[in-house]
Amino acid sequence: MRSEPLLSVRDLRVAFGGVEAVRGVSFDVRPGEVLALVGESGAGKSLTARTVLGMTPHDAAVSGGVLLGGEPVTAAHWGRRVAFVPQDALSALSPVHRVGTQLELAVRSVQGLPRREARARAEAALEQVGIPGARREAFPHEFSGGMRQRAVIAMATINEPDLLVADEPTTALDPRMRAQVLKVLAERREATGASLVLVTHDLDAVREHADRTAVMYAGRLVEYGPTDRILDRPRSPYTAALLASVPAADLPRKSRLPAVPGRPPAPGALPPGCAFAPRCAHATSRCRTELPLPRPLDGREVACHHDVLEPV
Repeated sequence: MRSEPLLSVRDLRVAFGGVEAVRGVSFDVRPGEVLALVGESGAGKSLTARTVLGMTPHDAAVSGGVLLGGEPVTAAHWGRRVAFVPQDALSALSPVHRVGTQLELAVRSVQGLPRREARARAEAALEQVGIPGARREAFPHEFSGGMRQRAVIAMATINEPDLLVADEPTTALDPRMRAQVLKVLAERREATGASLVLVTHDLDAVREHADRTAVMYAGRLVEYGPTDRILDRPRSPYTAALLASVPAADLPRKSRLPAVPGRPPAPGALPPGCAFAPRCAHATSRCRTELPLPRPLDGREVACHHDVLEPV
């Protein structure tokens, strides 16, 4: 991978009514790289990913820098240089148009191909995600959930964009379908050479697919660096607690599922200092009064006052 980033995000902030939901997030994604955004619900992962593509609600106040290849991301990049894979495929597919027709429109709108050539590209795109080309005549409701998600991946990659953003693309699927869809997404990303920002709760998927991981809590990055370092040797107490909450495969039936203690704060009711301090076993008076800034530590960046190595 080249050293120059494809996507550069600097001090990204997103606020609603003066309340910040994303608070100074910075990261890079290099060409061909997979970056995972992880954290509990409400951490700001999806909002960050959507803001990168300019998909924030109209009432959002956005500041900071988002550059794709050194240029601001605009609507002109959508489908051509950047593409989005949503959590709910039905939100991206029109219920009144055939799947093949929608793929044709996606490629014709960007590349201006003749209809016959666009149809051939649409059929090939479906084949590439494991759907027979003949099924192009089907409507979205005639596909299973897994097939719809694969069709959306086909639509996102048909123009071979530089950057894919996938927001919880397997949440609505069962474990078997989840693995299949992630495999298809990985195959299409590798075939097109695209970079990927993957928003997910699935830490097993992160370990398998992500080169680097950004752990979010209360709208900030608390740990950011190579995936193996973060998952095998977390330095942030929040990351350690998050990893400890993953159920073991041999967990006895009827056992209480592990969880991070306490509840995440609401964006408008953040405590002073470190937002994780009320839930952290390592918190000191400094943690409760002074906001920890990101700093280099053991080959990654960590926003914590302490050098924590063991799970909380």
